Amino acid sequence: MGQKIPWTKPLYRQIFDVQSFFFYLLVFACLLSALLIFVFWTEAWAIWILGFLIIAAWMPLVISTMKAIYHQHRWLAFLYLLVVAQAAHMIEHLAQMVELHILGLRGPQANGIIGFLNVEWVHLIWNSWVLVAVFMLLFAYRSNVWLWILFIFAIYHEIEHIYMVAMYIKTGMAGDPGLLAHGGLIGGGLPISRPDLHALYAVLEEVMLLMIYFIERRKLKPTQELQTNAIQFTVS
Repeated sequence: MGQKIPWTKPLYRQIFDVQSFFFYLLVFACLLSALLIFVFWTEAWAIWILGFLIIAAWMPLVISTMKAIYHQHRWLAFLYLLVVAQAAHMIEHLAQMVELHILGLRGPQANGIIGFLNVEWVHLIWNSWVLVAVFMLLFAYRSNVWLWILFIFAIYHEIEHIYMVAMYIKTGMAGDPGLLAHGGLIGGGLPISRPDLHALYAVLEEVMLLMIYFIERRKLKPTQELQTNAIQFTVS
């Protein structure tokens, strides 16, 4: 079922509109997620199973909204996909922060929700995808200053993970502080641990992506309205 998003109404209003198809997908995702969390606590599931199932529960809403955006502008739909993907990545980092600073877990016990993915190669692959995606978006939104800032930051982030993978290959030990975390290559790093620093990185990237998305969406709204007015004028 496809549904176009009118540019006179923001996406978040469409999702929370009780008469919208997106609203029912939202309710479905929330209820199913709550049920999954209940079963997780009662049946003692592995937390990574819960993580994957909750992702699956939200996929219908994500796919439907992305498809609706795609009907209006392909690049904006791709940007939306990156926003959602990075949000999931950020949640994983924040979950690790809860494990470290609230639950008091350490070492392998504090690996986030999908812990077996907390390895150097996965981090490198993820940041490579983000860097490539941001580079591709520059072809559509080259005038967006925040996108250029994110691109430069993503290059630095990629270099850091390449260095950490290189150290992992060299020493056989994961968890190198990298460039700027405490004990890092550049001047001994900052007084902050690698997990804390990279959680900040994840939040920073998500904030920039959201800013880029809303800026580009506002730019498209007048264009869509002008096109609609032009069609109406031609018909009349």
